[in-house]
Amino acid sequence: DSDWRPSDEVAAGLAVAAAACLLALGVSRAVAEIYHLRRPESLFDALPVSARAQLAAALVRRAARVSGVAAAAVVARSLAGGGVWDARLPALLACFVAVTASGQALAAVQWVHWGHRRERPHAAVALLMFAACSVAAGLLLFVAVKPWAAPELGRAWLVAGSIALAGAALLLLFALHERWRASDLEYAKRLGAKDSWGRLGERVARRACGSEAVAAQLARDLQLTLRGFSSAVYVAAGLAALFVIVLVAALTTGLLPEGSVPSSLFEATWLPGVLAVKFASVLACVALASLVPVLVAHQLPHFWLERAVGARGADAWRAKLLYARAVTLPASLAAWAAGALCGAAPASYVVPMLAECVWLWWIVSTLAGSLAFEMPEQPGLALVLMACAGLAAGGFVAFLWPMGLAIYGLGVDHLKMRGHHRAHLHLNSEGV
Repeated sequence: DSDWRPSDEVAAGLAVAAAACLLALGVSRAVAEIYHLRRPESLFDALPVSARAQLAAALVRRAARVSGVAAAAVVARSLAGGGVWDARLPALLACFVAVTASGQALAAVQWVHWGHRRERPHAAVALLMFAACSVAAGLLLFVAVKPWAAPELGRAWLVAGSIALAGAALLLLFALHERWRASDLEYAKRLGAKDSWGRLGERVARRACGSEAVAAQLARDLQLTLRGFSSAVYVAAGLAALFVIVLVAALTTGLLPEGSVPSSLFEATWLPGVLAVKFASVLACVALASLVPVLVAHQLPHFWLERAVGARGADAWRAKLLYARAVTLPASLAAWAAGALCGAAPASYVVPMLAECVWLWWIVSTLAGSLAFEMPEQPGLALVLMACAGLAAGGFVAFLWPMGLAIYGLGVDHLKMRGHHRAHLHLNSEGV
């Protein structure tokens, strides 16, 4: 089992990396909460509500969101064999929430000010605080999940240092926010109106699509997803992350049988660890691909706008196909990265395993995009159809990847033709 279990140093490093990702992912939402971008709380700017009170409310919202990660840490702790609860766990989790929430809010304020003023000294301080918060939050998360990995004195120093770091971050946050809010508020609102994520998605879409009509629709779909147009966005992302977490747990706790040493490179594709990575990649891709029918159903009442501007069914179908590929690619790469870091495959098969994961992503996302307009009025049935098709094809190809060539060559062309027809039907005749 030692070959499959990472050392405490590696696990701590992974926890720090996860904490850094969590901090970075929360910055854009923290900006919206602090500066009330496209939020009803923007009315408070016209009322006698102090900036400190609004910032405190934003911090409470940040802490509430981060508490979900702390709750997941309790579940991970029980799976790792550390028990569900002990007397030290509340202090560790409270420090984790405080450090992460304050780090996200401070990074959000610094990020807006950097975009407005481009002051390098403040940017250097922001990077230093971001790194410190990432390390502290990651170590707190690691010790909370694996309490036996740190001595009693080390845990006490970690808690004390985290309290000091969170306090320093909060003091700096309130001071900078009070100093910069008046000048940065209008810039932050313009930033929200411009939607930097949407502009980035539009630039990437135009280069990838080569068609202005397809690029505009793809950029709009990506904007809706990044804004969380439906609770299904969070459910799908959570399921995809859960599959990757289960993969890591299976690879690091000895749940999988040890495979024999492959005599050739081709035989490595059937190693238990490699198969686990591929199946996790398929499941995560299918979870994120479930957003396609939900998005189409969400846009169905507004199809008259597409008809008014003369959009073609082929463009609408191609935009959804590219959307399916865009939202599922991170899941496949995450599954491969988790497998590579946890030693699922020999070093000589890490790159071929990446090729297999990319191949599975291509097949699953192509099926999801091709079936986007199959049943727009009934997203539940469309979701079942898409999930069944993706799991069947992806699971079969995961076990024997050359068969994917036959599936892709024989079935995808027919699905593309049907997809064009269905998109044209619903776009130009309201689906009747």
